[in-house]
Amino acid sequence: MERVFFPFDAELKAELDQIKLAIQGEQNGMATRQMGQMTYKKNYGVSYVVLRELAAQYKPSKKLAGCLWKIGYRETMLLALLLFPVNEIDRQEASALIKEMTEMELVEFASRGLLASLPFGWDLVEDCLQNNAGYAKETAYLLAARLLEKASGLPPRAAELLERVEHDLAENKASVARAVSNFLKQLGLFASQTEKVMRLVDQFSEKEDMHLRWVAEEVRTFVEYTDEKK
Repeated sequence: MERVFFPFDAELKAELDQIKLAIQGEQNGMATRQMGQMTYKKNYGVSYVVLRELAAQYKPSKKLAGCLWKIGYRETMLLALLLFPVNEIDRQEASALIKEMTEMELVEFASRGLLASLPFGWDLVEDCLQNNAGYAKETAYLLAARLLEKASGLPPRAAELLERVEHDLAENKASVARAVSNFLKQLGLFASQTEKVMRLVDQFSEKEDMHLRWVAEEVRTFVEYTDEKK
């Protein structure tokens, strides 16, 4: 594996060496090929299950996670997202991580895990909506979806986000459409928002834009066939 140099720390170096060897030992060539061309420095095709088992062997550490993230391999970056201590990351650091995510896989993994566990999750949603770079919009909607999934009551800012949906879908990106779809599905499960969401998807279904029509079908099916509303 490619060498990345950090200030010498014997214990940290030992952990990094152990993790690198473990990743190499779990390499899955077929999975790597199936993932196609990605922007990671290297990709060993290791499954999420294996990575979670590997992460469980180490105590969450900002230093270890930071080093793993900087290495830039698929597996080390995913492990970093599992090993960052939630209580030691501030809003600025979280925003910096988001800006460095160059693959939707990282966005999805972080949105369902690390980012959704932070106490300022909705602040990050707003930060991402103000940023047009990279996968910021996708992060905003996927994170909002996860926060709604975990919430027992409707956060005020979630209803406000509904007003932005059509504007952001105008970017005509499939990845944004998928993220928005996830958000609308979760928002539609709140009884106070179901009618608003369904009214919006009805409008989308009449549009010529294929992304809008796809979102409409996905959301309508999910909301209509999910009996339990919040």
